[in-house]
Amino acid sequence: MSVVPPLESLPEETSHFRRFGRLAGTSCFLPLVSAMFFVGLATAVAGSYLILFAVDKAHMSPLALGVFLTVDSVSGVIISTGFGRWFDRAPSPVPLLLALLMTVCAYSLLSVTTNFYLLLLIAGVPLGTSLAVFPQFFALAKGHLDRVDANTSERGTALMRATWSISWAIGPAFGALIINWFDFSGVFLTGAMCAVIATVIVSSARVHAFRTTANPLHLEPRSQTIRQAGFAASSLTLFHMAMFMGSIALPVVATHELGGSKADVGLTFSVCALLEVPVMFAFVLRPSAAGSYGWISAGFVALTAYFVVIAWGPSVSVLLLAQVLRAIGIGLIAYQGISYMQALMPNQAGSAAALFSNTANAGFLFASLSAGGWAQVFGYRSMFFVCAVLSVLGFVLMQLQPKPQLERR
Repeated sequence: MSVVPPLESLPEETSHFRRFGRLAGTSCFLPLVSAMFFVGLATAVAGSYLILFAVDKAHMSPLALGVFLTVDSVSGVIISTGFGRWFDRAPSPVPLLLALLMTVCAYSLLSVTTNFYLLLLIAGVPLGTSLAVFPQFFALAKGHLDRVDANTSERGTALMRATWSISWAIGPAFGALIINWFDFSGVFLTGAMCAVIATVIVSSARVHAFRTTANPLHLEPRSQTIRQAGFAASSLTLFHMAMFMGSIALPVVATHELGGSKADVGLTFSVCALLEVPVMFAFVLRPSAAGSYGWISAGFVALTAYFVVIAWGPSVSVLLLAQVLRAIGIGLIAYQGISYMQALMPNQAGSAAALFSNTANAGFLFASLSAGGWAQVFGYRSMFFVCAVLSVLGFVLMQLQPKPQLERR
């Protein structure tokens, strides 16, 4: 009788092949990853130009822009939380499918109007609902991955986050070509079509959902878990606030102050996302303990350095070169943050994914509330200094957080 050797005893190339084979063989994982690529592409193509659309096409002032983005983010927090609890009560692909359909509606509607009040309505309903797509993908995948083993779950989470980065590596550059030919309506309709493809993939694959289960030996008292989740959520909210404030300011600074083109905006976002991919794939090949302080802290240091560099950058070329630092920061914090929340809430895949996503939505909310007024008084470029301070505060919060007991044994 032949004995299959453990992965650790196999040659490196063979073990990597077997690891990817386990991921590929996980039920419904490949359809979810494929659909995530297309919805990420939709978000990247259309989302990269949403700020410029609001400023240049809809002629929003900095204050009006802040109101528009605030409505979007508040709606996203409420709906993502509700969908997360819905998934935990009755695991189902329905919340994901509903969010995908709303994504199609949102981008389609953005292509046909510049009326401020209609844009607020779009931001509050379909665009806000679209923010629930990201956490629902991770919630669905978590149930399937956990049925294999812990390492496969870690690799699967990293691969899904890397897939999102790959979409963003392609999307903004693709959008730069489309916007030169078909203006803003072209990028929004392209985003809608990508979301349609993602919806078709999930529907045709008949993706089903599982309730995640945890090893009771790895659970901590509930009060301890809540306290840890609170510290982590605060730190990640500051990270996302800094990231989004920088993203709001970057297109305007690049085109209005540094003499760059709309295509330069897409190229900058694509370069960053492309550089994130090797960071993510490092964790696919070699999973680390979930929520590592060292990786998250290093990400905050890289992000702080990035904002300091671009605050003084004299040209678009400097912005492009600085994307190396931004990619390291986002790559480390975004992946480890997802794994950390899932480790803290092992029995609540939907709520854990929604909590991480809501740190992004809350960060976007605070960035929206702050960006408009700040830019109105001090200008868009000065926002980069604020982002650097926020990154430092996020780093400090992570150091104050008690070390979790949930790391993989």
